[in-house]
Amino acid sequence: MLTRRLEDVALVLDSPKDQVAIAKEDIPADSKLVCGEGIIEMDSAIRKGQRFALWDIAGGELVRQYGYPFGRSRGIAKGELVTADNVESVLPGADPSNFVEPNPTPYSPEYTGKTFLGYVRRTGTVGTRNYYLIVPTSMCASETAMQIACRLDNLEEVPGSFANIDGVIAVPHTEGCGCVANEQIDRVLRVLKGFVLHSNVGGCLIVDLGCEQTNYGKVYPYLKSAVEACGKPVDWITIQDCGGTRKTLERACSIVVARLPEVNKARRMRCPIEHLVVGTECGASDSFSGITPNPIIGNAVDKVIFGRGSAILSEVPEMVGTFAMLLPRFRNMEVAQDFLGIVQWYEALARRLGLSLEDNLVPKNREGGLINNFIKSLGAVMKGGTTVIEDVVDYGEPLRGKGLTVMQGPGGDLESVTGLTASGATIICFSTGKGTTTGSAICPVIKVASTDELAGSLPEDIDFNAGRLLIEKVPMDALGEELFEMILRVASGEKTWSEKWKQRQFQIWTAGKLSV
Repeated sequence: MLTRRLEDVALVLDSPKDQVAIAKEDIPADSKLVCGEGIIEMDSAIRKGQRFALWDIAGGELVRQYGYPFGRSRGIAKGELVTADNVESVLPGADPSNFVEPNPTPYSPEYTGKTFLGYVRRTGTVGTRNYYLIVPTSMCASETAMQIACRLDNLEEVPGSFANIDGVIAVPHTEGCGCVANEQIDRVLRVLKGFVLHSNVGGCLIVDLGCEQTNYGKVYPYLKSAVEACGKPVDWITIQDCGGTRKTLERACSIVVARLPEVNKARRMRCPIEHLVVGTECGASDSFSGITPNPIIGNAVDKVIFGRGSAILSEVPEMVGTFAMLLPRFRNMEVAQDFLGIVQWYEALARRLGLSLEDNLVPKNREGGLINNFIKSLGAVMKGGTTVIEDVVDYGEPLRGKGLTVMQGPGGDLESVTGLTASGATIICFSTGKGTTTGSAICPVIKVASTDELAGSLPEDIDFNAGRLLIEKVPMDALGEELFEMILRVASGEKTWSEKWKQRQFQIWTAGKLSV
């Protein structure tokens, strides 16, 4: 029988509140773990990432991680594996009656003096990249937009030198027509506007077919005043008016080539990090996502906000059950109620469809030790750090202020990242436990691995190894500082792996779409 110290093989995230530990490695059956002055005898094998009880947890008792409950015990013995069978997915309701507004987030001279090299736009925003963007207003124009971009993206083949342009890219999508003119069309317009006006975009060509719901007659008035104020070159071309595909391609390419010299005039300038907006995302999560990469991202986000910068936390289905945990951080009760409202919207939608938000857990999540949606949520919100939650905005809605904002949005990676970008994120930190290669159309994405094994298995897709927290025992704050410095380097032009592979995903959230 193997006897080892608990801390050598497992993690307890909030002692003494937590009754469970997470295995850092496979623990054989019949092992004995020394915990303080006591012994935990393991009756069964525990795989890496799984949870086991530190003491007997009586039936009906809340089971905690991070100091917060993620379910109710059905009766769990000391050393027993914690599973979906012995934990009921039930949480107590949060009581807002004792809510006290938090003190404002303190700014730190250590971080307010930090800078990055960005592109200053006429509106006062600062970009981390300088793209020329081909924007189809609908699915009907998307393929043509892609063909325009494909002809021009290799700038070495375009006459002239454009060293200050990161690429000519398109954002094809499946929206803009074939549905009722309601919330879905409003959302498409909001997202497209966010991309056209985005500080990572130096110029745009907007392409429509001509007869879709989001054609020139609809979109031009919607964008007109904002485009005039932004000061960047924005042109328009209509396929039906142009005479078809070939003529559209020829005309579009001539427009873009004529605009590139103007876009190329942009130069990186030294800017304070108060102009930085960090989006946060997690995808293909495992049991360590909420333990290593998400808290490290949260630590780095805190440092950006301590420097007067901004950050966005989203993926609302992965915040279910966190209201009590986040309540002390809302700027005021109005913001708290706004947050509760977007969570309840998802819960009501699931009920209407006869579904459960537990479906947000994929088999690999469960296999990795995430036994229910609540425990996944507790880990997911860690990437939002610890500062005051200043505001709640709709999907793709522009940020209204500095600090940390929660954005309404889905858990799907591509839809979420698109919304974060439309709301103003200029760089994204993306944690992953199982590994994902996706990026963003116009934002640099820093991929943060949960384990040393994942970082080693995807060395040309992972930018930062958060697994060092477990393997090398590097302190959390030191890793957060390293990630913060990487954020500044990437914001200043250093390419991430997803950029090198041209992982330029763009997908608008289609919730509520009714095709006609």
